[in-house]
Amino acid sequence: MFIFNNEFMSKLPEINLRVFLWMMAGSTVTFVLLTVSMGIHLVLMVLTKNTYWAMRIQPYYEVASFALGFLITHPYMYLFQTVQWVPTAQLFYLVENVSVSRRNTWLIHWAWVFAGIVFLFLITLAVNVQMGRVWRERKNASNTPETVVGMEKGKQVEYSSTKRKYIRSVTFRLSIYQLIPIVTQIMVVVCNFLQRAPFWLFVLANILPTFQGTFNFLAYIVNPALDQYRKRFIVFVFRRNRKPEPEFTALNDTASSYREPSTIRGTESLYSMYKDVPVMQI
Repeated sequence: MFIFNNEFMSKLPEINLRVFLWMMAGSTVTFVLLTVSMGIHLVLMVLTKNTYWAMRIQPYYEVASFALGFLITHPYMYLFQTVQWVPTAQLFYLVENVSVSRRNTWLIHWAWVFAGIVFLFLITLAVNVQMGRVWRERKNASNTPETVVGMEKGKQVEYSSTKRKYIRSVTFRLSIYQLIPIVTQIMVVVCNFLQRAPFWLFVLANILPTFQGTFNFLAYIVNPALDQYRKRFIVFVFRRNRKPEPEFTALNDTASSYREPSTIRGTESLYSMYKDVPVMQI
């Protein structure tokens, strides 16, 4: 909020400007690292199916991301000769040799953001390929709804349809969260890579990062999900029972009693199907 107040920023001593610059850079790197943590979780859950380690390290994602984000960018506090505020451009100016300044900012800031974007892009592609295979299997089996002993034919069709919708929902959620830092930060990285960025690129580099919170909020409300640790925290704070589970979970509970392959007609049992489909808990 203070960054857009030129009068306030112009009166600040240099140490305060360095703190503001550090906080802004640290928050950007932390945001990318938090999303990279989701990517690591996807590698363990979807690509390698290493559920044990995924659950072991999941509680430390946030702490590690915040600690590393502000640790990596803390040289802004002392690395450059002088940090000034430019009111006409509303940006920080680093008084340093141009080549040295570009090298240092890339080492302590933009290289990490760029590496995170590349990692997330590759993980998004790999996850979509993996989930696409699952979707094609379910689509090929859609003409032969799975038969569960004790379940009516109409409910069996509904059950198969619900599972296909669930796979699409999971694929969407796994992809959209990874794309947000790519969309919001790629222009900033390119702008800092060029010595003289064109005006349109400069405008996009300053506008898109402001929407990353909005994009995360939209992705969350379109496909809401809370992992088990945050659910426990909410229950502890508000002393309320959890909300009813989604429809596919209830159906999964119904089918959990029928795990014998002989009772199911299709390519795999209901149990193995839900065991193999990765559930990304965010």
